[in-house]
Amino acid sequence: VDTLDQSLKKLQRQVGSGSGFSTLTINQFHYIDAIARLGEPTITEIAEELKITKASVTGGVNKLIRLGFVQKTRSNDDRRVFHVRLTQTAQELVEARFQALHEYGQLVQSVLSEEEARQFKAAIEKITQLFKDKENKSNQPTGQPGKEKEE
Repeated sequence: VDTLDQSLKKLQRQVGSGSGFSTLTINQFHYIDAIARLGEPTITEIAEELKITKASVTGGVNKLIRLGFVQKTRSNDDRRVFHVRLTQTAQELVEARFQALHEYGQLVQSVLSEEEARQFKAAIEKITQLFKDKENKSNQPTGQPGKEKEE
């Protein structure tokens, strides 16, 4: 798993440096990915998606604005509300990362037999479900802040 993770991170760094995005932090990539998934979200929607505070998102988004990766626009419906959207540069980054991940997947699949590919897919799905279950459990309200709910 560590080797796979290191290989994927190296690929993403190559995509970043090849596209001029190597200065972005992992957290900034998370913001960009969340905005891409959500379309034109508000700060609140990004915070909910990433499960972090609005203050953290505001700081992160403002930094991305200064770097030229996102823009804030005022809502036509409610002038107090701002929506965040990716610039063309950031959209190109998202597309380049998607393409790199797709190529990475094809590379991995090319060395696996049909049975190995099936087993690999099943293992990845099982691991993904484990993390989703763990995330869902940690998001359940508990009796006291910072305490796990006892079962």
